[in-house]
Amino acid sequence: MKPNSPSLFLYFAASTLVVLFKMLEWDSYVLYTKSIIIPLLFIYYFITNNYKIGRIKALIFLFCFIGDLFNLLNFTFSALGALLSFLVVYLLLLKLTYDDFRSLKFKNKDRFPVLITFLFVATISTSVLSLQFENLALDFSLYVIYAIILSLLVFVSISNYIRKPNYTFFNLAIMCLCFLISDAFFVINKFYLSLYALSFIGVSVQVFSYFFMVNYFIENDKYLLKQIKNEKF
Repeated sequence: MKPNSPSLFLYFAASTLVVLFKMLEWDSYVLYTKSIIIPLLFIYYFITNNYKIGRIKALIFLFCFIGDLFNLLNFTFSALGALLSFLVVYLLLLKLTYDDFRSLKFKNKDRFPVLITFLFVATISTSVLSLQFENLALDFSLYVIYAIILSLLVFVSISNYIRKPNYTFFNLAIMCLCFLISDAFFVINKFYLSLYALSFIGVSVQVFSYFFMVNYFIENDKYLLKQIKNEKF
Protein backbone atom coordinates (compact mmCIF):
# COMPACT_ATOMS: atom_id res chain seq x y z
CA MET A 1 0.00 0.00 0.00
CA LYS A 2 1.31 3.43 -0.93
CA PRO A 3 1.88 5.91 1.93
CA ASN A 4 -0.84 8.23 0.58
CA SER A 5 -3.48 5.50 0.17
CA PRO A 6 -4.94 5.51 3.74
CA SER A 7 -5.74 9.23 3.66
CA LEU A 8 -7.38 8.91 0.22
CA PHE A 9 -9.40 5.90 1.36
CA LEU A 10 -10.54 7.76 4.48
CA TYR A 11 -11.50 10.79 2.36
CA PHE A 12 -13.81 8.69 0.15
CA ALA A 13 -15.23 6.99 3.23
CA ALA A 14 -15.90 10.38 4.87
CA SER A 15 -17.44 11.77 1.65
CA THR A 16 -19.70 8.74 1.38
CA LEU A 17 -20.79 9.22 4.98
CA VAL A 18 -21.53 12.90 4.31
CA VAL A 19 -23.81 11.92 1.43
CA LEU A 20 -25.43 9.17 3.53
CA PHE A 21 -26.00 11.45 6.53
CA LYS A 22 -27.45 14.09 4.21
CA MET A 23 -29.86 11.55 2.77
CA LEU A 24 -30.95 10.67 6.31
CA GLU A 25 -31.17 14.41 7.12
CA TRP A 26 -28.72 14.10 10.02
CA ASP A 27 -27.34 17.59 9.42
CA SER A 28 -25.19 17.74 12.56
CA TYR A 29 -23.38 14.55 11.50
CA VAL A 30 -22.95 16.03 8.02
CA LEU A 31 -21.12 19.05 9.44
CA TYR A 32 -18.89 17.02 11.76
CA THR A 33 -17.93 14.52 9.05
CA LYS A 34 -17.45 17.23 6.44
CA SER A 35 -14.97 19.05 8.70
CA ILE A 36 -12.41 16.20 8.46
CA ILE A 37 -12.38 16.06 4.65
CA ILE A 38 -9.91 18.91 4.09
CA PRO A 39 -7.35 17.59 6.65
CA LEU A 40 -7.51 14.15 5.00
CA LEU A 41 -6.96 15.61 1.53
CA PHE A 42 -4.16 17.82 2.83
CA ILE A 43 -2.37 14.73 4.16
CA TYR A 44 -2.96 12.94 0.83
CA TYR A 45 -1.57 15.85 -1.18
CA PHE A 46 1.37 16.45 1.17
CA ILE A 47 2.50 12.81 1.00
CA THR A 48 1.89 12.53 -2.76
CA ASN A 49 3.95 15.67 -3.37
CA ASN A 50 6.93 14.29 -1.43
CA TYR A 51 6.13 16.29 1.70
CA LYS A 52 6.35 19.62 -0.13
CA ILE A 53 3.71 22.32 -0.46
CA GLY A 54 3.74 25.84 -1.84
CA ARG A 55 2.57 28.81 0.18
CA ILE A 56 -0.52 29.53 -1.93
CA LYS A 57 -1.71 25.92 -1.89
CA ALA A 58 -1.11 25.66 1.86
CA LEU A 59 -3.26 28.77 2.38
CA ILE A 60 -6.01 27.32 0.20
CA PHE A 61 -6.18 24.20 2.38
CA LEU A 62 -6.11 26.35 5.51
CA PHE A 63 -8.95 28.67 4.48
CA CYS A 64 -11.07 25.76 3.19
CA PHE A 65 -10.71 24.20 6.63
CA ILE A 66 -11.47 27.50 8.40
CA GLY A 67 -14.58 27.99 6.24
CA ASP A 68 -15.85 24.53 7.16
CA LEU A 69 -15.14 25.26 10.84
CA PHE A 70 -17.23 28.43 10.73
CA ASN A 71 -20.13 26.41 9.32
CA LEU A 72 -19.62 23.79 12.02
CA LEU A 73 -19.39 26.12 15.03
CA ASN A 74 -22.34 28.27 13.92
CA PHE A 75 -21.30 31.46 15.71
CA THR A 76 -23.29 34.64 15.23
CA PHE A 77 -20.64 35.79 12.75
CA SER A 78 -20.14 32.34 11.15
CA ALA A 79 -21.85 33.34 7.90
CA LEU A 80 -19.42 36.22 7.40
CA GLY A 81 -16.45 34.10 8.44
CA ALA A 82 -17.37 31.29 6.06
CA LEU A 83 -18.00 33.66 3.15
CA LEU A 84 -14.71 35.52 3.65
CA SER A 85 -12.79 32.25 4.07
CA PHE A 86 -14.04 30.79 0.80
CA LEU A 87 -13.64 34.16 -0.90
CA VAL A 88 -9.94 34.03 0.02
CA VAL A 89 -9.81 30.46 -1.35
CA TYR A 90 -11.27 31.60 -4.67
CA LEU A 91 -8.89 34.57 -4.87
CA LEU A 92 -5.89 32.30 -4.28
CA LEU A 93 -7.14 29.81 -6.85
CA LEU A 94 -7.71 32.67 -9.27
CA LYS A 95 -4.08 33.68 -8.78
CA LEU A 96 -2.93 30.16 -9.70
CA THR A 97 -5.24 29.83 -12.69
CA TYR A 98 -4.48 33.32 -14.00
CA ASP A 99 -0.76 32.53 -14.00
CA ASP A 100 -1.55 29.58 -16.28
CA PHE A 101 -3.92 31.74 -18.33
CA ARG A 102 -1.17 34.30 -19.05
CA SER A 103 1.29 31.61 -20.12
CA LEU A 104 -1.10 30.10 -22.68
CA LYS A 105 -1.34 31.45 -26.22
CA PHE A 106 -4.91 31.50 -27.52
CA LYS A 107 -5.64 30.97 -31.23
CA ASN A 108 -8.42 32.39 -33.37
CA LYS A 109 -10.35 29.12 -33.17
CA ASP A 110 -10.47 29.48 -29.37
CA ARG A 111 -12.34 32.80 -29.45
CA PHE A 112 -15.83 31.38 -29.98
CA PRO A 113 -15.64 28.71 -27.20
CA VAL A 114 -14.18 31.31 -24.82
CA LEU A 115 -17.02 33.72 -25.68
CA ILE A 116 -19.60 30.97 -25.08
CA THR A 117 -17.92 30.21 -21.74
CA PHE A 118 -18.12 33.87 -20.73
CA LEU A 119 -21.82 34.08 -21.65
CA PHE A 120 -22.55 30.80 -19.85
CA VAL A 121 -20.89 31.87 -16.59
CA ALA A 122 -22.32 35.40 -16.75
CA THR A 123 -25.85 34.08 -17.37
CA ILE A 124 -25.75 31.70 -14.41
CA SER A 125 -24.31 34.33 -12.05
CA THR A 126 -26.73 37.08 -13.02
CA SER A 127 -29.68 34.67 -12.95
CA VAL A 128 -28.91 33.62 -9.39
CA LEU A 129 -28.21 37.15 -8.18
CA SER A 130 -31.43 38.47 -9.76
CA LEU A 131 -33.61 36.18 -7.63
CA GLN A 132 -35.72 37.80 -4.91
CA PHE A 133 -33.81 36.59 -1.88
CA GLU A 134 -35.29 36.79 1.60
CA ASN A 135 -33.56 37.20 4.98
CA LEU A 136 -30.03 37.35 3.65
CA ALA A 137 -27.48 36.67 6.38
CA LEU A 138 -25.14 39.39 5.05
CA ASP A 139 -25.23 42.53 2.96
CA PHE A 140 -26.16 41.74 -0.65
CA SER A 141 -23.04 43.52 -1.96
CA LEU A 142 -20.85 40.86 -0.32
CA TYR A 143 -22.63 38.15 -2.27
CA VAL A 144 -22.17 40.16 -5.47
CA ILE A 145 -18.40 40.44 -4.87
CA TYR A 146 -18.27 36.73 -4.03
CA ALA A 147 -20.16 35.86 -7.23
CA ILE A 148 -17.88 38.03 -9.39
CA ILE A 149 -14.72 36.38 -8.05
CA LEU A 150 -16.17 32.89 -8.43
CA SER A 151 -17.38 33.68 -11.95
CA LEU A 152 -13.93 34.93 -12.96
CA LEU A 153 -12.38 31.78 -11.53
CA VAL A 154 -14.76 29.54 -13.48
CA PHE A 155 -14.28 31.53 -16.70
CA VAL A 156 -10.47 31.49 -16.53
CA SER A 157 -10.41 27.79 -15.59
CA ILE A 158 -12.62 26.67 -18.47
CA SER A 159 -10.70 28.96 -20.85
CA ASN A 160 -7.46 27.27 -19.79
CA TYR A 161 -8.96 23.88 -20.60
CA ILE A 162 -10.24 25.12 -23.98
CA ARG A 163 -6.74 26.24 -24.94
CA LYS A 164 -4.90 23.26 -23.47
CA PRO A 165 -7.25 20.29 -22.87
CA ASN A 166 -5.06 18.18 -20.60
CA TYR A 167 -5.72 16.32 -17.33
CA THR A 168 -4.45 19.24 -15.24
CA PHE A 169 -6.92 21.75 -16.61
CA PHE A 170 -9.69 19.15 -16.75
CA ASN A 171 -9.51 18.76 -12.97
CA LEU A 172 -9.37 22.53 -12.62
CA ALA A 173 -12.45 23.09 -14.77
CA ILE A 174 -14.47 20.35 -13.03
CA MET A 175 -13.45 21.69 -9.61
CA CYS A 176 -14.60 25.21 -10.44
CA LEU A 177 -17.87 24.04 -11.99
CA CYS A 178 -18.52 22.05 -8.81
CA PHE A 179 -17.86 25.16 -6.72
CA LEU A 180 -20.28 27.14 -8.89
CA ILE A 181 -23.04 24.51 -8.62
CA SER A 182 -22.53 24.01 -4.89
CA ASP A 183 -22.58 27.72 -4.04
CA ALA A 184 -25.50 28.50 -6.35
CA PHE A 185 -27.63 25.70 -4.89
CA PHE A 186 -26.65 26.70 -1.34
CA VAL A 187 -27.76 30.31 -1.82
CA ILE A 188 -30.98 29.36 -3.61
CA ASN A 189 -31.87 26.78 -0.94
CA LYS A 190 -30.95 29.07 1.95
CA PHE A 191 -32.49 32.36 0.87
CA TYR A 192 -34.94 31.74 -1.98
CA LEU A 193 -36.53 28.28 -2.23
CA SER A 194 -35.82 25.73 0.48
CA LEU A 195 -35.75 22.30 -1.11
CA TYR A 196 -34.10 19.15 0.19
CA ALA A 197 -32.86 18.24 -3.30
CA LEU A 198 -30.98 21.54 -3.65
CA SER A 199 -29.31 21.11 -0.28
CA PHE A 200 -28.39 17.47 -0.99
CA ILE A 201 -26.87 18.23 -4.39
CA GLY A 202 -24.99 21.26 -3.05
CA VAL A 203 -23.37 19.37 -0.18
CA SER A 204 -22.58 16.28 -2.28
CA VAL A 205 -20.99 18.29 -5.07
CA GLN A 206 -18.92 20.35 -2.63
CA VAL A 207 -17.29 17.41 -0.84
CA PHE A 208 -16.26 15.80 -4.12
CA SER A 209 -15.08 19.11 -5.60
CA TYR A 210 -12.18 19.01 -3.12
CA PHE A 211 -10.94 15.79 -4.74
CA PHE A 212 -10.66 17.55 -8.11
CA MET A 213 -8.91 20.45 -6.37
CA VAL A 214 -6.23 18.15 -4.97
CA ASN A 215 -5.85 16.39 -8.31
CA TYR A 216 -5.35 19.79 -9.93
CA PHE A 217 -2.68 20.67 -7.37
CA ILE A 218 -0.82 17.41 -7.97
CA GLU A 219 -0.99 17.66 -11.76
CA ASN A 220 -0.14 21.37 -11.64
CA ASP A 221 3.02 20.58 -9.68
CA LYS A 222 4.01 18.02 -12.33
CA TYR A 223 3.24 20.52 -15.09
CA LEU A 224 5.36 23.24 -13.50
CA LEU A 225 8.21 20.81 -12.89
CA LYS A 226 8.11 19.74 -16.53
CA GLN A 227 8.20 23.39 -17.64
CA ILE A 228 11.26 24.05 -15.45
CA LYS A 229 13.06 21.03 -16.94
CA ASN A 230 12.21 22.14 -20.49
CA GLU A 231 13.59 25.62 -19.81
CA LYS A 232 16.87 24.15 -18.58
CA PHE A 233 17.31 22.15 -21.77
